[in-house]
Amino acid sequence: MNGNGTMKLTKKILALTLAAVTATGVASCSVDSGSPEAKSGNGNQAFGSTVELMPARQKALDTMKGKKIAFVPILFKGYQLTENWGTTMQRTFDKLGAEFKVYDSNFSSDRMISTINDLIARKAADVLVLQNQDLGLLDNAIDRAQKAGIYTVVLNMMSARLGDAFVGVDVYGAAQSIAKRAMSDCDGRNAPKTISIIDGPGNDPASILWNQGIKDVVEPAGYKVLVAHSQFQNAQAQAAAESVLQQQQGKLCGFMVTFDLNSITVGQTVKAAESRGQVQPGSVGVYTLDADSNWCAALKQGLVTASAAYDVQGIGAAGAVAAQNLIMNGAQPGSTHSVAYVSDTIVDKTNIDKTTIACYESQ
Repeated sequence: MNGNGTMKLTKKILALTLAAVTATGVASCSVDSGSPEAKSGNGNQAFGSTVELMPARQKALDTMKGKKIAFVPILFKGYQLTENWGTTMQRTFDKLGAEFKVYDSNFSSDRMISTINDLIARKAADVLVLQNQDLGLLDNAIDRAQKAGIYTVVLNMMSARLGDAFVGVDVYGAAQSIAKRAMSDCDGRNAPKTISIIDGPGNDPASILWNQGIKDVVEPAGYKVLVAHSQFQNAQAQAAAESVLQQQQGKLCGFMVTFDLNSITVGQTVKAAESRGQVQPGSVGVYTLDADSNWCAALKQGLVTASAAYDVQGIGAAGAVAAQNLIMNGAQPGSTHSVAYVSDTIVDKTNIDKTTIACYESQ
């Protein structure tokens, strides 16, 4: 993608993000489209303004019983992030008597779209829970789902077309926080003012917001930012890190890797460069977003430096709640849209064992 294309995508996703935040700083919002459906729903709201405790519980169970929720992530099997979401949603929907099923795209956008198209054509879901791997990939799918009367909940990576609900981490804000930490480390050891970003495809929402958040912090302070793409694949992340280390010849302060899984590989690459004398020990930090149990183990081994950890299990729980709310409120799919963010915080060796949202497992 050329510079103009990337800038347009950046402006588009930032505009979506800014639209999601109110002037008072509230972390979630709901937007009424103004349509009759949005104002009055479809007449199938589960609850009125007053309830009795036991009948309310039974009404919720009756409303959710037999409902079909399909989860279509980028990758599922063996990936702790999405397995954690899936486990949380499975527990929730099993207790409610709803049917929950995972459709693993296994990093194939073609498989993802084919799966979604099939689910829509068969009307095999009441709610689609989706993970977006490219800014515009899900636009048409979300539109088709809504026209078919199917709700859409997007997790963690926003689509250019908002579904009925989005739940995720504020990647831009988290990137700014970890960039400030990296810059403080670099300045503290009088390191060269060069940062290397290793993102995913580059045109996905996470990469766009990650890159912009970092640049908006470090560039005004005089830092040079290098950007390389990994497609979120470890082999490509390693190759990118090796290339940067070779080209910079000791004039690099740190790597900013979009997600924790790839950052472990980059940390191993830095450690190998230290062992052969290519860089001085401790001279190149490795910073990232997210902190599962594998990343925490790598931190304790000295392979990575710090991360903006976020509430992964909270996203799974919020996704399940969003699906319930959509079904119980009964509004027409596509008539209202909400954006909500979970918490994030910087973790390193000093606080990793005391941070509840870090070091999570898949189950």
